[in-house]
Amino acid sequence: MEDATEREQSPVEAVFAILGDPHFTEEHGSHLKINKGGELASNVPTTNPWAGLNDLVASRGLKADAILCPGDIAFQSSAITLSAGWKHMVDLGERMGCEHVICATGNHDVTSRSQAENLKKAVIRNLKAGYGPFEQLKCLHPPYPSVTRGDTDHLQGRDHRVRYFGAGLLLVTAAKYQILIVNSCGEHGHDEFEHERGTFPPSAVNELKAALKQCDPAKISVAVMHHPPESHTQDGAGAHDFVDNGQELLKLLADQGDWLVVHGHKHEARLRQASGSGLQPIVFGAASLAIHIEAVKGTVRNQFYLLKVRLEPRGLIGRFQTWDWSTGRGWEPARPDGDGIYDGAAFGAREPGRVITDIVALSPLPMDWSEVIRRVPDADLLPPEARNQVRQRLRARHSLHIHIDSKDGQWTKLEKVAS
Repeated sequence: MEDATEREQSPVEAVFAILGDPHFTEEHGSHLKINKGGELASNVPTTNPWAGLNDLVASRGLKADAILCPGDIAFQSSAITLSAGWKHMVDLGERMGCEHVICATGNHDVTSRSQAENLKKAVIRNLKAGYGPFEQLKCLHPPYPSVTRGDTDHLQGRDHRVRYFGAGLLLVTAAKYQILIVNSCGEHGHDEFEHERGTFPPSAVNELKAALKQCDPAKISVAVMHHPPESHTQDGAGAHDFVDNGQELLKLLADQGDWLVVHGHKHEARLRQASGSGLQPIVFGAASLAIHIEAVKGTVRNQFYLLKVRLEPRGLIGRFQTWDWSTGRGWEPARPDGDGIYDGAAFGAREPGRVITDIVALSPLPMDWSEVIRRVPDADLLPPEARNQVRQRLRARHSLHIHIDSKDGQWTKLEKVAS
């Protein structure tokens, strides 16, 4: 029988379903089309990503502890798509047996464009256009931004709503995890310069300091927000739309414990450690579930993620199940492609240089990659970008080549390059 010390040191695990920027739409801009009544325009799994997602969850029996969405449920602040998207997301949470359904606020979820022209055209008819940017979110049912299983009277949900919109953030806790929801759109108004930027003002800094005092370092810690917390460049464009004061946010998280930060907005999947010299958070930028990727610059795919996270004494370890969407084919496991997030992608190794040193010392060669992983476990926990860099440096500096299976893109064997 294990003693109390052994129980305290055993790893804590949780599974999160991540839905990046769904963008439910009535007409254009996204594959996730709904009708005027808020129902899916098509229930064909290979035509509508949400229908395909329902089919994938049912056929594979997918379960999660929580659904995490980093915002942009809606498209162009449409009340219909916002309400319908939230309903579909909550329903998916029930299908997956989730304890929580959690969503941060995206710029498409708020009325961040000036409504002055609408008021001029018909003042009485368009009086609602004068409501604040967050009014539609505050009226969602069940209460936004978090739904807790068993909260049938919605008392907790209403309390969470008030705290979130009042403080600009909310800490949601469970037995195995704690999730910080940050409203990076909290300062959005009706001025043009506010449309894209994210903010984390001094008042939110103070609220975060208070919230972090309630955190348990023995739980898995995840922060969810819409905008990237630091600059996320994308083919030379859009580097300005990060969270103002985001580095202060990241530092506060790093000082408290081990954190994973999940954001959206960029529609480009990216996984890396935050900049800094300390034990910085892991930052995951989720790809959009359904936006028309033809309109987005860069190497972008529509993706859905099931992320298993484990908290170990050395920090967070994670592994993705990842699916790509394409019309006519539906959801399929994502193959390795560049630095993107593929099915089986992981994080947890923080010293790529040590991984290179340990691989170079292996013998005899050739060696099956499964044996490499057995002898150098961190080689299987490198984020995609670091993983590709390790492969390149092994070739360039040590004349070691890693074979890749042409069918599934997986690494198969390590060998010495013939001279």
